[in-house]
Amino acid sequence: MKSRGFTLAELLGVIAILGVIALITVPAINRSLDSGREDLYKTQIEQIKKGGEDYYTQHLDEMPVGVGDKACQTIEVLKSGGYLPMDIKNPKTDEDFSQLTKVCVEKIGETEYSYSVEEAE
Repeated sequence: MKSRGFTLAELLGVIAILGVIALITVPAINRSLDSGREDLYKTQIEQIKKGGEDYYTQHLDEMPVGVGDKACQTIEVLKSGGYLPMDIKNPKTDEDFSQLTKVCVEKIGETEYSYSVEEAE
C-alpha cells in the first residue's frame, strides 16, 4: 500500500529549516528598516533646516543682529507659513515634530549664519 503525503520527520525538517532562515533574515530586515528610518530622519531634519532658512530669508527683521545672538521659531509657525509640509513626522517615533522641535538661527560671523534644529523646552 502506497501512502501519499509527508512523514512527520520530513515536516519537522522543513519547519526547522524555515526557522533557521527566519533567524537569519529577520534581524537583517530590522537593521534595514532602522537604517531607512535613520536616513529619513536625517533628510527631514535637513528639510526643517531649509524651511527655517526660507522663513528667516523672508523675515529679516527676526534675524539675530549681533555675532553669537540666536533666534528660534517653532515648527508650527513654519508649517502654517508654508515653509514645511503639514504632515511632517519623526520616522523614529512616528510623532509630530511640531511639539518637540524648533528651528534656530545663530549669527556666527559678519554675514554668516548657522541653522540648527533643537528640542523645544
